[in-house]
This record gives sequence, C-alpha cells and structure tokens, in this order.
Amino acid sequence: MKYTFIVNPNSGNAKHDISLDFLQSKFDSSDEIVLKETAYQFHAKELVKEAIAENSDVIVACGGDGTINEVASALVKKNIPLGIIPAGSGNGLATNLNIPKDANKAIEIIKSNAIHKIDVGRVEDKYFFSNLGFGIDAEVIKTYEENQKRTITGYVDASVKTLLNYKSKLFRLYIDDVIIEKNFYYLFCSNSNIAGYGISFTPKADLSDGELDLLMIEDLDVFEQFYFSVLVLAKKIDLLDKAKYRKVKKFKIESLDHNPITYQLDGELHNTDSLQVKVKVIPNALKIIF
Repeated sequence: MKYTFIVNPNSGNAKHDISLDFLQSKFDSSDEIVLKETAYQFHAKELVKEAIAENSDVIVACGGDGTINEVASALVKKNIPLGIIPAGSGNGLATNLNIPKDANKAIEIIKSNAIHKIDVGRVEDKYFFSNLGFGIDAEVIKTYEENQKRTITGYVDASVKTLLNYKSKLFRLYIDDVIIEKNFYYLFCSNSNIAGYGISFTPKADLSDGELDLLMIEDLDVFEQFYFSVLVLAKKIDLLDKAKYRKVKKFKIESLDHNPITYQLDGELHNTDSLQVKVKVIPNALKIIF
C-alpha cells in the first residue's frame, strides 16, 4: 500500500510531531510512505493532485479543519480514500467520526482500511464536510482569525467580542417552494453533528443521510443572546424557542442589506462579491477511513 501524508506543519500551533521517520515506524516495511508538507494556503490541493498522479492508495490529511477541507475537496468523487490525523484546534469532522487526536490511535484507524462514504456539502464552487455558517457565525470566525489564538479560549473570546457588536442581517432563503425573509441572527448549515471544540449546533446531523441540517435563528434581544450563548456551551441549543431546524437537500440564500455575502466554511472565512449563493448536498461523494 502506498500512503501519502499531507501535513500542515503549523496546525495546532505546530505542537504535533508528525515526521517521515515516525510514520514509517508505524507501518509495515512493505508499505510505501510519502510525506508532503504544505507551505501556503491551498497548497494541500496541489499536493493531493501530485499524490493522485503518483498512484497513492490512501491520502491522509494531517492538520486542522482547514487542511482537512483542502485535502478532502481534492478527493470528492475520487476513488482514493481519505485518512485523517487531526492536529488542529477545532477538529470538527474528526470528532464526529470518532478519530482521536492521538496520532498513534489515528494511524491504527487508517491501517484498518475501513472505508465509508459520506455526504459532501457544496456552496457555489467550494465544498464543505462539517459546516457552513452565515451571519454571526461568519463574524465570529472573522474575529477568531484576527486574534490568532487558535484555542477554545480564543474562540470564546472571539464569540464574546462579536456578540457585543453584532446586529442581525436581513436574508431571504429559498428552500424548495418556501421563501423565508427575516432578520436572521444565526444561519448555520451542517453536514456533521460537531462544529469544533466539541460544540454542537446540529446534534441530529448525519454525515450519510443525503441531507444537510439547517439551523435558523431570527433576531434576538440582549437577554436572548446571552441565553443563546449559555445553551451553546451547554449543548442544549434546541431549548431556544427561536431555534428552527430543517433538513434540506439544497437552498439559496440572498442578502437583502446590499452587502455581499460572507460565510465561514469548515472554520475558514470566505468573502464573496455576490448577494446570493446556492448550497446543496452531494450524497456519498467522499470515501473516508474511520
């Protein structure tokens, strides 16, 4: 078997120690181990293309949610399975798949070669495997990236700072034959049941049900915002009366405040020049080992 490991050396504040010697010591001598390190954003996608051309049997993403997204995106609808060694801060998808942060245990899962297919979310020309967020969710990620503290403390700090200044945005949603137009405080679309750091906004989400879970929360007053924050930390967001869930296969979202749409995708901020984007699920589009 030929295993290619795509490693982000800076994931998790560079606290991991995944080297070629370490990896070779964990596999049989008959296995071929290749390690490729990323050097810049989106480099992982290029390295995956190289690995495919080099006839890799398994391609493993070693890093955080951003690295995993890049590697997985290049493997959508391909016949090569994805392995994961979570080495980031949030690790949303890996947590949903019960892949531990311990590299030794994660490697044992990879060696098991237990291949499954999962659904993939798509927004315009980009893929997501864990979640997609608009409104305050995108603003939190923007603040989180700016303060550069890639820890749960940094995420909480970013959330608090955003909460103090955020105002709901006017969106129009097109879901099947239904049109919903409201000032939304929170719009969150999830493929997995974990968003990162063990936080769950969509506990009933299933990676292989052929649907996405859409959470819609309209405008909240100050007290409701505080209550919302408490429920998020307690993993009981379903107790919020204004939290509305819907299973969807596709939808379109349109900004009505004349500002281009910004969203977070698997924990990474994306800015657009458009007032609307389309989102859909692609069933069973990624082979993954877990």
